[in-house]
Amino acid sequence: MNYFLYARKSTDVEDKQVLSIESQLSELRSLAKRESLEIAAEFVEKQSAKTPGRPHFNEMLTRIQRGEAQGIVCWKLDRLGRNPVDNGQVSWLLQEGTIQHIQTPERSYYSKDSVLLMAVEFGMATQYSRDLAYNTKRGLREKARRGEYPGPARIGYINNPRTKRHDVDRRKAPLVVRAFEIYAEGQSRFEDIASFFYEKGIRTGSRSGSGGGKSWSKNRVKRVLTDTFYYGDFEYAGEIHKGTHSPILSKQLFDRVQTALLKRGHPQKAKKDPQALCGGLLRCGECGCSITGEVIVKRQKNGNVHRYLYYRCTKKRRPCSQGAIRGEALEIQLSALLARHAPSQGWAEQMLALADKDEQEAGKVAERAIRELRAAIAGIDEKTSRLTDLYVEQDIERDAYLQRKRALMSERRSAEEQIGRLERNATAWLQPLREWIRDAQMLDEIAKGDNIPSKKSSLQKIFGSNLTLQAREARGAAQNQWTSLGEVHWKNPNLDLVATTVDPTGLEPVTSTLQMWRSTN
Repeated sequence: MNYFLYARKSTDVEDKQVLSIESQLSELRSLAKRESLEIAAEFVEKQSAKTPGRPHFNEMLTRIQRGEAQGIVCWKLDRLGRNPVDNGQVSWLLQEGTIQHIQTPERSYYSKDSVLLMAVEFGMATQYSRDLAYNTKRGLREKARRGEYPGPARIGYINNPRTKRHDVDRRKAPLVVRAFEIYAEGQSRFEDIASFFYEKGIRTGSRSGSGGGKSWSKNRVKRVLTDTFYYGDFEYAGEIHKGTHSPILSKQLFDRVQTALLKRGHPQKAKKDPQALCGGLLRCGECGCSITGEVIVKRQKNGNVHRYLYYRCTKKRRPCSQGAIRGEALEIQLSALLARHAPSQGWAEQMLALADKDEQEAGKVAERAIRELRAAIAGIDEKTSRLTDLYVEQDIERDAYLQRKRALMSERRSAEEQIGRLERNATAWLQPLREWIRDAQMLDEIAKGDNIPSKKSSLQKIFGSNLTLQAREARGAAQNQWTSLGEVHWKNPNLDLVATTVDPTGLEPVTSTLQMWRSTN
């Protein structure tokens, strides 16, 4: 009977205790010689077995099915597979007799043996891979929650192998800061920043030692200029975390760069598309039908051609008395609506600073709450233990015991779910808040610009489907948080919005504060 020798070693952490390929081959050859096994061919795989698709493994099984060999020699059963597809294939070929014998240094597997033992071993190997992947991801998320970025160091930082943290690169960090300063001036392009890096020795492949030596691409420069890691925050798994690493630039400089990026973004000039302000943005205030755009062309006798854009009610439901409005007049009105909700200068910076403060406080409160909940769970476990003792001593009836235990288990489950929510989402509400602040920060610039799609997008965020057109006037009731911002700003533009709309305890719902302000105004 012929055998195939199979050796596999992946680069994953799961295999760090497994012998190297050379050691496996040496041991397996000695085993084959000792057991007088005829080796027809050797297969060496350097790939993880967590997913199907290993080429050498598939080739080996194909040749076994062609009858070139009837047995396999391997270091352990988990070398053949760590996923249900490959495991099932090997098990089936063994049951059918296509594979008659699998030999490892520890034991032998034959066609006539019970499949239960092999199924258990394969299942343990598969579950080990799944648990390892889950535990690794959980560890990375926990590391991110501690403020340590679970990934390679950015340009301007170096990996510290001793502390497993990111330290400032004293040579490259000043160059990164200088690149931000250059771009913040508003006169440079991505290519200019790439050339600056190239002249200073920061080139492709220079960090990993893999060659390269070329100038950076525009996309890579943009990733650096938009990376919040440099002022202390970072994003991981869709969440923003406050890092414990040392920031190399200020948030103010970072914001200046983002403003320059926006100005130099060269957005396409909005065409005078008659449907630009339609598409569900406006409804007729009289009949509720949609508003549509229409271009009227007027030709003069002297040959001049004039095009005028009008917006009017579609009048699809019933007759409507509303007339049309010139596109320019409607744009002016919509810009005024946007400007009405634009906050004063410096508001966004103050609000973002308060958000950062609330994030720190929320984390501390969550930690305290988790400790209290875990103490409550320990108390519930103690009560459950005492209740069980009473039932064993027959000091309490079975129905009363079951009823009380059910209540305790319900309390325990509720506490566990609260802990889970606090661990996952203690500060999740702050990310939508930051996005809203940044949207509000851009309103004044959008209102003054001529980019109609940007205006439409902002209007939809503020008013939703509440914008109407009646008597050639655009009207709308803002939704959610925009209502408070617009009302306060419209009544008194010089009022301190932060002091007026934010409760002294932090960025929480401020209905009572606004009601107090309304009553005094």
